[in-house]
Amino acid sequence: MSLQVFLQAQLLGSEEFLTGKAGDGSSMADLVGRCAWLNLLCEVLPRALLAELKLSRMLLGSSSAEQFLVVLAEEDVARANEFLERAAEAVGRISAGALRLIWASTENLGAWPIARKRLDDVLAAKMAAPLTGRPDVAAFFAPFAESSSAVPQFPFAEFAERLPAAQRAGWSPEAPLLVTLDEGQYAWPLRDQSSGDEDAILFPRRFAMDDAGSRPALLSELAARANGAARWGILRGDVDHFDAQLRSVGSIEDHVHLSVLLKEFFAGELSVLCSLPDFWRKVSVLYRGGDDFIVVGAWDALILFAREIARLFETLVAQHLESLPGLEAKTISMALVIAPDVATPPASVLKQAGAALAAAKATEPGTFSLFGRMLEWKRLRDAEELATSLLRLVQEFGYPAACIHDLVSVYRETFGTRAGRRARAVRLERPWRTYMRVSRVIPQARTREAANLRQGVLASLTGTRASGLKLLPSARVALEWARLAAGG
Repeated sequence: MSLQVFLQAQLLGSEEFLTGKAGDGSSMADLVGRCAWLNLLCEVLPRALLAELKLSRMLLGSSSAEQFLVVLAEEDVARANEFLERAAEAVGRISAGALRLIWASTENLGAWPIARKRLDDVLAAKMAAPLTGRPDVAAFFAPFAESSSAVPQFPFAEFAERLPAAQRAGWSPEAPLLVTLDEGQYAWPLRDQSSGDEDAILFPRRFAMDDAGSRPALLSELAARANGAARWGILRGDVDHFDAQLRSVGSIEDHVHLSVLLKEFFAGELSVLCSLPDFWRKVSVLYRGGDDFIVVGAWDALILFAREIARLFETLVAQHLESLPGLEAKTISMALVIAPDVATPPASVLKQAGAALAAAKATEPGTFSLFGRMLEWKRLRDAEELATSLLRLVQEFGYPAACIHDLVSVYRETFGTRAGRRARAVRLERPWRTYMRVSRVIPQARTREAANLRQGVLASLTGTRASGLKLLPSARVALEWARLAAGG
């Protein structure tokens, strides 16, 4: 009887591939194509591997945007290594060296945590020493003449154009991009949500279309659909410490179940949310990973989209993950970066959103990076209510929109990051001065309803006692929110 072997592969360098110099950072079509290709690569490769080895699809344990796990017979490992070596070479060429495909295999001996540790040790060694085992190591240290030839550009924009209407994803060893659409030596159906078809690939394709419904909306069109300022943004989300929770499970069955659960959650919820009235013309899905996602759209819709994803994830945790040990994989962090103008290159905004998400996860897992502030999810509602009240003062009671701009200026000056004794004295010893300045920015109202609303705004901004003056992060976020909503 042949010995059973686990083979796990990982794709490294996805951030550089999406935001680095190898791509056309000014083209939204190029970014969409790269995200889709990256999303499909680790779904297509393991299926193609099993098809090449004439093995059952049931041997695919888990797969997502940057990793996959398959079960093989011992005699198939050599052929699998040859297949993955060719794939790794093609991936490096297509990504101009930004992506690396690494893999490890181990016998199914002992408990799953032991086998998983053996796999992790081999993968960690390959990450730390990428040239180990390569026959051409000396060539990497040989002097070379600087070449003036440009980095080859692969047709990711064309890949993006074919994406909305594609029915199947395929694989061909001779294809320029490895992954093909509606063609190839092997092909598998694409599904937006989980279905009974085991061969189908979960791949949510939700694009806000143009007014004619003939193509995905441009960034300028998404920005124009925002309420208030015509701006667009990119929202990134990631489950906190999901890898740590995945490493702690006691069996391969639990590993596969947890991986599939998260993947199906994001695929299904992204598809459903983007079809709702508040989002279907304002939000497009760029990327769906095993525990993360990226969407682009009108700035105001993305804030509400983030809140809904956080609420749905909280429900998922309560129903399916509450019994898991520890706090890992039970919170989700997100970051929204709004482009300073419509013509901003999307790759640069994506990179900023990635940095903001990393900062949020490092500061406090389960937070939302919005307008440069780290906000707990339960405080987002407070920010929304205060922003709504500020807008009511402007839209219903005739306050000038400049009031919001003036409030932002007051708090930038008073509660900024300036160092020194004077800044601390304003904040701690004489808070009444700032309270008076804020009160003057929002003048007294003539009607009782407006006066009550004004007083509520002041209390939300500065607290009920002037001696305890303190601007909460939610209030700072609300000011920026209201400023953009008012057209700033």
